[in-house]
Amino acid sequence: MIVLRALALMACIALTAEARGQTVSVTGEDSAGVSNALQSLLDERAKSGASDAQATANTLLRYLRSEGYYTARVIVDQSDEAPTFQVTPGEQFRFSSLEVLTNGRDRARSVARNGIALDEGDAVRAADVLAAETDGLRALRLSGWPDARLENRVVTVDHADASGDVVFTFEPGAESLYGDISLDTDRWRASFVRRLAPFTSGERVSAATLRSFESRLEALESISSAAVILSAPAELDGPQRRDVNVSATPSPRHVAEAGFSLSTSEGGGVSGAYKRRNLFGGDETLDVSLNLATVLSGLTVELSAPHWRRLGQKLTLEAHTGREETDAYDLLESGVGARVSRPLSETMTVSLGANFTVAHSETDTFDLDVYTSSISLGAVWDDRDSAIAPTEGYLLSVDVSPAVVTGDAATQDSRTVGETQYLKTVGEARTYQRLSSSLIIAGRLRAGGIVGAPLYALPPEQRFFAGGGGSARGYDYQSLAPRNEAGALIGGRSIIETSLEARWRRSRRWGGVLFVDSAAAGRDETPDFGAMRSAVGFGLRYYLDFAPLRIDVATPLDPIAGDPELQLYIGLGEAF
Repeated sequence: MIVLRALALMACIALTAEARGQTVSVTGEDSAGVSNALQSLLDERAKSGASDAQATANTLLRYLRSEGYYTARVIVDQSDEAPTFQVTPGEQFRFSSLEVLTNGRDRARSVARNGIALDEGDAVRAADVLAAETDGLRALRLSGWPDARLENRVVTVDHADASGDVVFTFEPGAESLYGDISLDTDRWRASFVRRLAPFTSGERVSAATLRSFESRLEALESISSAAVILSAPAELDGPQRRDVNVSATPSPRHVAEAGFSLSTSEGGGVSGAYKRRNLFGGDETLDVSLNLATVLSGLTVELSAPHWRRLGQKLTLEAHTGREETDAYDLLESGVGARVSRPLSETMTVSLGANFTVAHSETDTFDLDVYTSSISLGAVWDDRDSAIAPTEGYLLSVDVSPAVVTGDAATQDSRTVGETQYLKTVGEARTYQRLSSSLIIAGRLRAGGIVGAPLYALPPEQRFFAGGGGSARGYDYQSLAPRNEAGALIGGRSIIETSLEARWRRSRRWGGVLFVDSAAAGRDETPDFGAMRSAVGFGLRYYLDFAPLRIDVATPLDPIAGDPELQLYIGLGEAF
């Protein structure tokens, strides 16, 4: 049995070697172009292990005829170890006539013919003929005949003069105009649905526009699937209005979610969220989130309205209240805000927002009551393949926020100011690169700065702090920030953070991560790269159906007195 297997293997190797040695010799005009194409066919057959010389000759002949060489000849020369194919293509046939029939409807015939790039004198190539019928059909469906179909295609060649004739026969169906839009449910306001339509009543029907309408509906959070169908035509002669019937399957109206987090530096926490979709029949969404944690607890209520005032524009209203207890300060804060965002392209979105907050903060040396009014100008470039679990692409974001702070502004050196104005800028870049089916490299860079106000004039909660699970794992929360002479954390006017992860997915459920984090907050307006401190770590991932369960362990590379040797982080979702 072993001998037979060895002989079979040797035979396969010999056949493959013979196939790879096959060559083609072409005589006639344009021999170089034809020769290269035929040699590529030989190489493809060699890779697949094909060795039958006659079958290969038939393949070459079929290719030549598909390119319009209907008098081609292929002769196999097997005098050597590897066969040589002697090819005489002959004259390439060309079209002498091209005709389009539309069952007597002249306007449809003109539209279909103008959509076909093929013309008299062109080579009789099979690929061009197939492309021509597709182009003709597309032209009809985009120009008022959405039900058009191809009935027949006939190609005739004449060996006497190396010519060809082709006749395309289309059944255009009814010439159609858009009529009224009707919705099969009262869950959504009819006026809202009509505003999403990329057409107006009386326009010529386009199949592509109908698909675009369908896509806009399915992009709504409150719709899981949608179908846009024209009513049946009443007749075939002359343009006629056809109603547009919209049917939609709603997404679940009520959604509840829960999460948790645990770390040795920031303690534990639980979170819950409630979502109510399609609140007023215009795809409005109400989001309520509650977070209860050792460091940060709060309640946020958000109402968003898509396509506000214009297509694609989104209005978001927000109210929040929360408590934060850190080594640097204790904070009670409440605020309201509004934001309008608009996509400029498939990957770029810009936003404009306004916010007002009331805050009471306490440190070891003073209490502050401040009122902050700010404007937020933002832009996001998002080219990731997934917002939840990206494996390729990039995300770039920048936010510029001018702010005015009034109220108390006492600081660690007892100076006071009546009003503070500043400009805060924060930018972030994330990139994801798949190296193999199981390995992904992910990177993150975040930098920011505050200009226009000295450090002492900034309330502590509006300064930059670094360190901890969302910044640099391995260090205590906010510990990588400036301190005063007494060693108390006071925060800074700039920040720089970097993260690099190698994410390895072993199976559908299990994976692992190696990472390096670095960060620093500085007193100056620009980031202090020299002050950055780093940590390394590894993590375990258990992939649930909606997000990975994350367990990370990190240790500082630049420890100082008081830094723990290890930090543990547990939560849902990737670090970034």
